[in-house]
Amino acid sequence: MLSSKELEKMGKAIEQIGTAKTCITGPVVQEVKKKVLEQGLDAAELFASQLTGTDENTELSRILKIFRKNDLSPQAMAQVLDNLASIESGKW
Repeated sequence: MLSSKELEKMGKAIEQIGTAKTCITGPVVQEVKKKVLEQGLDAAELFASQLTGTDENTELSRILKIFRKNDLSPQAMAQVLDNLASIESGKW
């Protein structure tokens, strides 16, 4: 369970991500979630950099920077990633 402070930080990150439609596919989201939980944000950013030149890289890098800026825990990042489609739809 996330603390109220962590939930507040997560809310700020979600607001910053916004409802802009991203082009990140489900398999990429799941791989990023796995990297975040098992190896941390740096590993997830390295994975994103391997997608260089793709729209997925651009959006994924933006989201990961928002995570870092808001100092989210791996668990909070995983929850946001799991709900990325809902966030984008504005129904979060």
